[in-house]
Amino acid sequence: MSIAITTLLFVATSLSAIISAVSGMGGGIVLLSIMTFFLPLSTLIPIHGVVQLMSNISRTWLLRESVIKNIFLWFALGLPIGTFISIKIIQSIENKIILFSLIAALIFYSIFKPKKLPELRIPSYCFLFVGVSVGILGPLIGATGPTIAPFFMREDFSKEQIIATKSSVQVIGHLIKIPTFLYLGFNYLDHAFLIIALVVAAILGTHLGVKILTRVNDKTFRIVFKSALFLAGVRIVYKVLT
Repeated sequence: MSIAITTLLFVATSLSAIISAVSGMGGGIVLLSIMTFFLPLSTLIPIHGVVQLMSNISRTWLLRESVIKNIFLWFALGLPIGTFISIKIIQSIENKIILFSLIAALIFYSIFKPKKLPELRIPSYCFLFVGVSVGILGPLIGATGPTIAPFFMREDFSKEQIIATKSSVQVIGHLIKIPTFLYLGFNYLDHAFLIIALVVAAILGTHLGVKILTRVNDKTFRIVFKSALFLAGVRIVYKVLT
């Protein structure tokens, strides 16, 4: 890969990491879209997974004091269970429209629900089932950030808690991809230079994004968070319709 393309991807990765650090989501999809112009699918998905893993790790580390540990632990317990179930059923599901439709409904409920209706405020132990669900959905639909996000859009969570805890649970989801791709024969060493460059870009972008996050007031953050979630919902609806 040429230096020019590597530099372009470096800049794109940094910007996407800033987006994710400030809004909690969206950066990964932006980066994935840009990478499709330069990398084949067989290479794109494993590399993107490593970059997103490091981006989420760096966000979690920088905001580690804000991670809600009970949620992380319950989610971490549920995810492998869901992944195991997904392996068993993945070949039997041909039509994913129902899955995408349910996720879109969940997103738009959390954004546009009338004030009289309850938030998606579940106790910590219920994140076990969120983890199971994400473990099932991950291999079936790809990116699961929008699936998780509605459960974090709560008034009792600070913006730092939302970003930190959501990042921490996404670390597990991306981490589990690496042994999967190794098993499928992908050689990460063949792309070591590009991976290292993009990982550095992700960490730099995350550092800058977290600094911006600390200066954003809570009301503005929630508007940005809802806007990013709305765009994710629109994207899912588009996939269903097309």
